[in-house]
Amino acid sequence: MFKRTLLLLLFTAVYFSASTLRAEPAKTKVPAKKSKGKNSAQLLAAYTPKVKAALAAQWSAAVTPHLAEFSPGNVIAAFKLDADGKVTDFAVTANTSNEPFAKFCEQFVRGTKFEPPPSGALTDGQLEIPFTFTIL
Repeated sequence: MFKRTLLLLLFTAVYFSASTLRAEPAKTKVPAKKSKGKNSAQLLAAYTPKVKAALAAQWSAAVTPHLAEFSPGNVIAAFKLDADGKVTDFAVTANTSNEPFAKFCEQFVRGTKFEPPPSGALTDGQLEIPFTFTIL
């Protein structure tokens, strides 16, 4: 059997609202304060490589022992970080792999230490990060 390769797929810079993740009524959002002339989309774009680097730093060592448990496919998720960089929420929005891989992704994200996001990128004190994990 050929050796499986793992890819940590690219961030999708699409910002999912809370109503996309759950069947909740849409909330009116108060615009975030601008920081040094940057809007929240620019701040998110500048911050996402830091999130990706934090996840990539430990991905291979964490996932390799569990490869036999996972089916090839994607787990598309969105998670929220608070002002301190702590994960406050995690939701799988799509899964073409299997449940063990989805659970692993959640545990992995919750166990990763993230830098605090820029305050101007926060909405209601949180920043939502969409991410796709892939097993080939």
